[in-house]
Amino acid sequence: MKKIFLVLSILMISCAAVFAQSETKIPDGASFLFDGFEKGNYWIWAGFDWDQYGSVKNSTGASISKDWASEGSHSLEMTMDVMDKDSTKSGIWFYDGTNDLSGAKYLTMDFYNPEDYTYNINVVIQATDSWNWWSLEHYDLPKGEHTFVFDLSAHPERLNDVRRISIYNNSGAILMKESHIYVDNIRLIK
Repeated sequence: MKKIFLVLSILMISCAAVFAQSETKIPDGASFLFDGFEKGNYWIWAGFDWDQYGSVKNSTGASISKDWASEGSHSLEMTMDVMDKDSTKSGIWFYDGTNDLSGAKYLTMDFYNPEDYTYNINVVIQATDSWNWWSLEHYDLPKGEHTFVFDLSAHPERLNDVRRISIYNNSGAILMKESHIYVDNIRLIK
């Protein structure tokens, strides 16, 4: 019985190591700061009035914070409300503004998760007068500091007229208390 338990334990640990998400390597190229949160807050949280675009969101705030920063002294603190097991809520934070990101190949973001929850982070780009959108990579965001790289190559023809960049939390986790994550040092790599 002890041997079976030992073998199963080793198998579970091995599987966890194989499927654990490793940090993404930053691609080579010239890096330009898009937002370091040192000059103000241009981000908005999607709340109750977002209903016209889907279900109620559990995002409750987007504010500049000195609690954590990967560069400089500020980051964006993204807060979320309690989300029970029956909830279909997700958190969304977005930046609106017309931006020419022509030539950019990647978007990188530094995240810090101080919570014991694992979030599922996705970035969506919306561009042109038609608000054409495309979803970038999804990453699990466990507790700790992480840097994620998002590939912008799917629609290079839209990068000259980006209207919105959104960060989504679609984890579906049960959040038994208000929680928060931080983002900082949003960079473009050309």
